[in-house]
Amino acid sequence: MKRWIKNIIILCVVCLIGVTAAIWVNVVNKEEVSGETIGINIVPVNSFVTEQDSEDNQNINFNREIKNIVCWGDSITYGLGSGEAFIENEDGIIDASDWAYTDALAYYSGMNVYNLGVCGETSYDIALRQGGIKMYIGKSVTVKPGKKVRVSIVNADGDGVSLENFNGYETNNAQVDNLVYVDDVLYQLSFSKGGVYISLYEDTTRSVKIKKGAEVVTKAAHDMSADVLIIEMGSNGGWDEYDELISQYKAMIANSGTQCYIIIGDTDNPDEAIDSENYNSSKEVGLNDTLWEAALREAFGDHFINMRTYLMQNALDITGKEANETDIENLLDGRVPDSIKYDYTHLNGYGYYAYGVGVYEKGVELGYW
Repeated sequence: MKRWIKNIIILCVVCLIGVTAAIWVNVVNKEEVSGETIGINIVPVNSFVTEQDSEDNQNINFNREIKNIVCWGDSITYGLGSGEAFIENEDGIIDASDWAYTDALAYYSGMNVYNLGVCGETSYDIALRQGGIKMYIGKSVTVKPGKKVRVSIVNADGDGVSLENFNGYETNNAQVDNLVYVDDVLYQLSFSKGGVYISLYEDTTRSVKIKKGAEVVTKAAHDMSADVLIIEMGSNGGWDEYDELISQYKAMIANSGTQCYIIIGDTDNPDEAIDSENYNSSKEVGLNDTLWEAALREAFGDHFINMRTYLMQNALDITGKEANETDIENLLDGRVPDSIKYDYTHLNGYGYYAYGVGVYEKGVELGYW
């Protein structure tokens, strides 16, 4: 089948989803709806790029200052499932193999982009790691040079906390494990027989007393100063109510010290997401917001991007992939196309590339780059 024919089919499919979802909402709520369908706005990948760096063939916006973009999240931010991906656009072939969305964002924005995704983390873990939810020393201790001393690390309620790696980075990185700052002094945590121990990391001849209530800061949170904050989290739990998740987001934003931020919605299909009990099928939702997405949109307005519907509408066109029969069935069923997914929740290299373009476009809309 010729590609232009398939594109027409996709356009019809997506429009049909909007109509189907609108009808379903009318039946369930017994309210009149306007009958309007959700339009498709497919933006060319390079539509916001201003100039090209001839030396390294990278697309960089020279009209904006270089900023630090810090991206916190779970395995989706990390890029789990990415693989081979070759993207053809007006500049030639882009080898986006093994890219996370942050790589595509760096490619198009020309900014310093830092990936702080850690696989398997809950929203609570991510907020704890970033510093939005605070960690404290639970009992005063004196740390002597070359010695370890047992310590308790607690949250504001006095409950013990734990992280896979207290340095705040994913474990497979070049950072030394479990480095934290307390009162701007660098320490290393270690674990033995169910206890947590702290030691001075840098050579010193002086003992240091750490008072109860001193804040414990992961090395990642200490190192990263964000001009633009980007957060993706929630699909692994760590919250019970939407308001609880929103409060975690707001705590992270407040801790970052910037009001330039982007909140990315979950990409799981509605009937497979963490709040899937609200839906019998993804077709019920289609291109409308889920309850979760609606809550985030209400809380954060234009700072929120519904990445699930963005990928449904744009990913195949952005990546230059032709829709196969399964993709068309997915779209008819209100689902993200399988062609850009690694498994039911993670994306592949093409999916992460399109995801990064979506975040880039949201940043352009907000005037961040």
